[in-house]
Amino acid sequence: MPTSTPTTFSDLYTDLLNRVRATLGTTAATTTQTNYARRYINMANHDLHIQQNWWWAERRDIILTHNEYVTGSVSIASTARTTLEGSNTAWNSTVSGMGFTNLRALGKITFAGEQDVYIVSAVSSATAATLQTRYVGGQTTATAYALAYASYTYYEDEYAVATDYFRLMDTRFFSSDLDIPIIPNAEFYRLYPRNNTTGRPKVATIIEIGPGTTVSLRPRVMFHPAPDAVYQIPYRYITSNLSVSSDGSTAPNLSADADEPIVPVRYRHVLVFYALAQWYRDLKADSRAAEVEAQYVDMVRRIANDSTPERNHPRLQPRRYQYLAQTAGPFRRGRGRYSADTRFDEIRDAGFVSTSVDGLLGNTIPGSGVACKSDRIGHPGKPSWRFP
Repeated sequence: MPTSTPTTFSDLYTDLLNRVRATLGTTAATTTQTNYARRYINMANHDLHIQQNWWWAERRDIILTHNEYVTGSVSIASTARTTLEGSNTAWNSTVSGMGFTNLRALGKITFAGEQDVYIVSAVSSATAATLQTRYVGGQTTATAYALAYASYTYYEDEYAVATDYFRLMDTRFFSSDLDIPIIPNAEFYRLYPRNNTTGRPKVATIIEIGPGTTVSLRPRVMFHPAPDAVYQIPYRYITSNLSVSSDGSTAPNLSADADEPIVPVRYRHVLVFYALAQWYRDLKADSRAAEVEAQYVDMVRRIANDSTPERNHPRLQPRRYQYLAQTAGPFRRGRGRYSADTRFDEIRDAGFVSTSVDGLLGNTIPGSGVACKSDRIGHPGKPSWRFP
């Protein structure tokens, strides 16, 4: 019987099989039973990382934005309203040192005096590009050109995030470095329905593009205003790659026996308890499943409360100045009875956590900006949640 903490994928599913040996009906697990054990360990690894934003799953990446391009003019023939003809343009030229061209597929373009936004589907030369949809503005009479030698603005407001992106580390900011807050996409579309202005990005939202070559959704970030220059925008996120192979490569699932979950070794045993609960549940052993699941929830709670340098914990932060202002001359005429109101005792979140541990029990609480306070000194009130 192993005496050390399970480390590898093989250690974890073997530990699970040893715990359920009495239910196997044989002295050795069959191939089918082993495959179930492997599946349950992977399910446990994913469930643990859904719970909250663990510090060990944090990653950092940078988005390099595209500058706006307005050089030259553009014409659109009446008979082919998806074809752009450039004059004095260099659409397929590479921006110096950046590795991308002045125009590229999926970028957006607007024309002088018009609000409509069009998507570029292809760039074939310095003076030729194609729109994804037909141009509907300009001349409606039978003239050669629906749009002739007009000024235009090309820009990009959508960018792919890291391929292993799961969700943002901070629920308030896409980039805390550049102070770019994140807002729900429904609110973003309501505030900026066309999003056809350019400038330094001030707000962002995450959108999901439908499946392409795979069934997976493709998350992207959208900025407002659309970047008018090349900006380097760093952001922190939670990875979806929860497994590390012996050669250092990462993947969403554990596969080879030597693979290891990204969970620190001292916490990995918790995966076995989630897997064990699933095993018992499939056997209809509900009482056993409930008992083991309670152990799992307790273990996750203790991991979340583990005091490590990597985690930020809520801390008492007395508001001394407001407190002193309230207590100065409490019996002065017109001041009334002394009260410190809510300004003294306050627990403020340091800026981490997306879901509190109470979320494990089904009570999801907004993470960042937790403020639990009393309504009067000596009279605890209900917790309140706000963004600092």
